[in-house]
Amino acid sequence: MLNRREALAGLAAGLAVPMAQAAATLPDMLRIVMPFPAGGALDGMTRIFADSYQKVTGRTCIVDNKPGAATTIGAAEVSRARPDGAVVLWTTGGHLTNGVLMKKLPYHPIDGFTPLTMVYSTYGFALLHRTDGPFNSVADFVAAAKKKPGKFSYASAGNGNTTHVVGALFAKQAGIELIHVPYKGTPLTDLISGVVDVSFIAPSSVMQYIEARKIKALAITGAQRADTLPNVPTFAELGMPEIDVPAWIGMLAPPRMPPDVLAALYDGVARTLADAEFKSKMVAFGNQVSGMPPDRFKAYLQQEYARYQRILPPLGIEMDA
Repeated sequence: MLNRREALAGLAAGLAVPMAQAAATLPDMLRIVMPFPAGGALDGMTRIFADSYQKVTGRTCIVDNKPGAATTIGAAEVSRARPDGAVVLWTTGGHLTNGVLMKKLPYHPIDGFTPLTMVYSTYGFALLHRTDGPFNSVADFVAAAKKKPGKFSYASAGNGNTTHVVGALFAKQAGIELIHVPYKGTPLTDLISGVVDVSFIAPSSVMQYIEARKIKALAITGAQRADTLPNVPTFAELGMPEIDVPAWIGMLAPPRMPPDVLAALYDGVARTLADAEFKSKMVAFGNQVSGMPPDRFKAYLQQEYARYQRILPPLGIEMDA
């Protein structure tokens, strides 16, 4: 069983050594299917990778945004594609939560793909509140929510999104009743203005707003404090260890990919992730570059999927594919 802390720590040793001797000849272009809209922080990270991959490997690399249906439109396209190394899916931990929460998913979240690698992880999700708001700690917020059940709200990036799941886990473990407000994109604007009370967002996506004192972080998920937020406690420190939905970005290839094609594809990706310029850009955003080999990434996905099958159904979240 793969240790989750080890998986999210980076596995830097895996970056320097290709999975196997790359013998297959890949198509001239790699298309990265991004199942989220263009213009956001995640889209920007994808394009940084594409530029670096093209520089390192010499292959043309494009980002193809295919948003919609909680990422399943883009994911389904990759799951149906030829396993020739011409296309991959760039996705998040929500790919696994979809597998548990959606009634009719057109693919299996793991077996319907060939796991390639975890690109990077972040320090989890921060519980955020506007800077001029009344709450300065998790204890403040929980106490207020217990006095007035159903009065306070938490925003997410959509029903069933990992930001929704984390919020539901928080409410359940804290023993409070909150109003869930799903958005089709980021709820950041309404969080800053006070339309919604709190939200759970990965710190790497909002550090500029925290530094500008427009929002403040009350706690963060994960096993350790974020280097970028050293004074913000983890939920585990506060006695809420179950509030843990890791924030990561991974690449999945079409299913039944031949071993030599997978080896060649991973070789180029691993060399890109080891590139000093790419790594420095990721670290600047608060990300930890990973690059675990395909077999270890698959083991990690299987472990997390089993955990979600245990902890998510009691939350009562349902999604339609």
